[in-house]
Amino acid sequence: MKKLFTALCITGALTLAAGAADVGTIGNSFPGDTEAQAQMLYDLGLFRGTEQGFALEKPMTRAEAAVMLTRLLGAEQAALVENRQHPFGDVPQWAAPYVGWLYQNGLTRGVSDAAYGADENVTCVQYCTFLARAAADGDDYRPVLSLGETEVTACDRAGFVRGDAVSLSARLLGAYYTKGEDASGVTVAQKLIDKGVFTKEQLKAAAWDVLPRSYARQSLHGADDNDYRLSCVIAGVPVVRGEQSEAVVLYTDKALNGLYGESQQDGQYVLYQIDPETVRLTALGAYAEGSAAGLVGRAGQTDYLWLHDSADGRTTLYAVRGSAMQAKLELPADASVGSWQGKNGCVLQSGGAFYRLGEDEVLPLAIAAGEELFAVTEGGLLVTQNVGREQTTVSAWRWDGEAAGSYTVYNDYIVPAEQQAYGEQLLLHYAPRLTGSDQAYLYGGAGLYREQDGLLVQVSAQPAYAYAADETDGSIVIITRDAGRRVEYTESAVSFLTGDTLARVSADGTVTRLLPTLPAGSLLMGQIEDARDGAVRFTLLKATEPRMMGRFRCTLRDGRVTVDSASDDILYIWGENAVYKEQERLGGLGLGA
Repeated sequence: MKKLFTALCITGALTLAAGAADVGTIGNSFPGDTEAQAQMLYDLGLFRGTEQGFALEKPMTRAEAAVMLTRLLGAEQAALVENRQHPFGDVPQWAAPYVGWLYQNGLTRGVSDAAYGADENVTCVQYCTFLARAAADGDDYRPVLSLGETEVTACDRAGFVRGDAVSLSARLLGAYYTKGEDASGVTVAQKLIDKGVFTKEQLKAAAWDVLPRSYARQSLHGADDNDYRLSCVIAGVPVVRGEQSEAVVLYTDKALNGLYGESQQDGQYVLYQIDPETVRLTALGAYAEGSAAGLVGRAGQTDYLWLHDSADGRTTLYAVRGSAMQAKLELPADASVGSWQGKNGCVLQSGGAFYRLGEDEVLPLAIAAGEELFAVTEGGLLVTQNVGREQTTVSAWRWDGEAAGSYTVYNDYIVPAEQQAYGEQLLLHYAPRLTGSDQAYLYGGAGLYREQDGLLVQVSAQPAYAYAADETDGSIVIITRDAGRRVEYTESAVSFLTGDTLARVSADGTVTRLLPTLPAGSLLMGQIEDARDGAVRFTLLKATEPRMMGRFRCTLRDGRVTVDSASDDILYIWGENAVYKEQERLGGLGLGA
């Protein structure tokens, strides 16, 4: 079948709304917040509180961490019964069985040959290392926990607390267990079920509204499992098995009211509604073989999806409420479909036209042709950009289509003459545009913007490829570039624009350069970790192998840059003195501390 649509909302996993309150620095973006994750671990017998409750805001000693880790692995009874020996002289009697069990199982080595450091507060790095050793061979926690060094460093800088330990422990449940010769492809949660620590029914009850749920039609319990029924999966465990193996789930990065699936079988295409708790299928309609559907978004209790019927070649926007499906709008043939979810409903763009999808109606929006809807802000503004060869216009519209601010940014990059003959699309590639957004700002080569009092406000017209707000004075530090330059790098075959200098945008809009003007190619900026207390912590990029980039973590203070550390791939290629060499290079540029 000819691919008719580029739907911008077809990946992800079904989750509930993120929890309202997280404790600590480590975040999981799980449906349940830190308190809910702690309750889940408690219900599974993997975590206990204190006399003051869970005390998630409190730090934890290494002795307390030993107890928590042993319980997390379902080994508390074994530890107390076996009471294994350890060589450390500073472990209190109440913690000795736990430390002994960890030591004899290779999960801890202490702070020295004779000391465990029982009274010292455990750090994020140490706790992550404990978890890595529990689930895999070696100390590298990054692949085990899907965790970056930057997040861990920020956590230790803020102070590791029990809430962070809970977040990491909850994350471990979904990590794959690969310790020793165990290559069965099961997660830590499934391993604990196999050991009898808890059952899959208990996992479902405790984690249903806490951990992400996904729905998959594949072998899930080890390499020898040939059960391919559609299932509800939590932490890699099929907690509910459906009755059919033909249907696959239509996923979206937006949380719709319902769950939908499809199948191509017996010469026809069938669209289903799926009960998330029982995984039972209810057919919404059967269409000609080769038809296709995609999810758009939601408005109140109404879900929207498009469906292309191969029998007549038509593509229709449907509204689904309960189990009733109603045609709302015929979409242009061969047009791409883009959708953006806002708090008031969903916005759809197709064939150059915009539509507001409400709970009961679909209304056209009077947004000019040529606009590209980039984002819907937290307050409900629709932000568009109209990208041209010489200039880009960034505009905002209220939910009713009323204009709410517009800014024009001119292209200061002169495209080389030899490339101008390659056509309009290549020339547009060099134009400034927005590339990123979060709940606070929209940013990119077209500047830095925020929503304020129902309007779109331009914070800076300078390119802003990354930013960090400095709470001490209300300013914002951005990664930007010198006028007329184009700073680009490629990683994993994907090209990214970035900057080669740092600037501070004060509360009144004044822009102050933080680094001197350097020759082109001197610096390749990655991300800004934070800006506070007069210092800016950021990363520099360095090519390590074809299509891959390593990272130096640096600190800028008083106009001088200190190289703090390097990623493992850089150390592997350039050796342990790679940090010194980079510091020396920056010194030659007049930047070194």
